This record gives sequence, structure tokens and C-alpha cells, in this order.
Amino acid sequence: MQSFIGTFEHNLDAKNRLFVPAKFREDLGGHFLIKAVVSEYPCIEAFRKDDYDSATEEALSAVADPTIRRMRRFAAYAGTSDATVDAQGRIPIPNKIAQIAGLTKETLIVGMGDHVEIWNPATFDAYFAHVTENYMAQEAASESEEKLSLERKAAGAYLPGGEG
Repeated sequence: MQSFIGTFEHNLDAKNRLFVPAKFREDLGGHFLIKAVVSEYPCIEAFRKDDYDSATEEALSAVADPTIRRMRRFAAYAGTSDATVDAQGRIPIPNKIAQIAGLTKETLIVGMGDHVEIWNPATFDAYFAHVTENYMAQEAASESEEKLSLERKAAGAYLPGGEG
């Protein structure tokens, strides 16, 4: 199975239909699922139907508390919609899902390996900046720890017998 890779720019039309790039359309198939992601950085996820059901059920089976499992099941399925590609390669985006994702006209369609995400470009840019900032901070912390470890080794702090 081919991974979804790449980023494409397309606009929603007046009827909230979105052109799905052929590269993604072929691998998703003519009928797939789209799901609103409710978060600080909302977007829409698109999954092959079989992949979505199996991944969701596997994740839900790991939740022991029946109340939490029910809440997560609701979140996983209530905000999800079938998407069928029309003859022009477009899918309709339900108004509620488009609103949650903050889609107005311009969109980014982003390959994420096992699924596709549809973003408002401004939200994507903010998310990318956030992720990049956190990644850079983690890298800096990791480099500092590595440097400190090397300095200790050079000073003999790790010599057998407790020397240094």
C-alpha cells in the first residue's frame, strides 16, 4: 500500500466541494471517510474506510473505562462523514466539518503517510510553527544533555571505581 506524501493547494468551490489530487484519490479510492479533528489546530482527516474502522476499533479496545470508551467512540464516529468522489474528482465537505476545520476557500491537502489531512493554510502554518518550535527546543535540550555527558566523560566522571 502506497503512503500518502506531498502537499497540494486547492480551493473549496461555492458548494463546499474540494478537488482531491489524483495522487491521493487513487489510493483513497472513490469512497472514503473524512473526519473533523477538534483541537487547538483543527483540520480534516481522510482515511481509507477499512483503515479507519480497524485503527479506531483498535484504539478504543485499549480504553478500559466504558464511559471514556463511549465518549471516544462518539468523537471518532459522530464527526465523521462518507466522502464519494464525483466525476470531476471532487468531494463534498459537510458544512459542520468545514466549520470545525476553519475552511473557507483556500485549503492545503497534506499527505500524512497513512492518511490525508485537509487544512486551512493559516492554521497549518501556525501548527507547523508550533511543531517546529517544540522540535527545536527538544533538539537543543538533547544536544545540551549530550554535550554535558561528553564533558563529564572527558573530565573522568565516568571512570571505573568512581574516580572524577
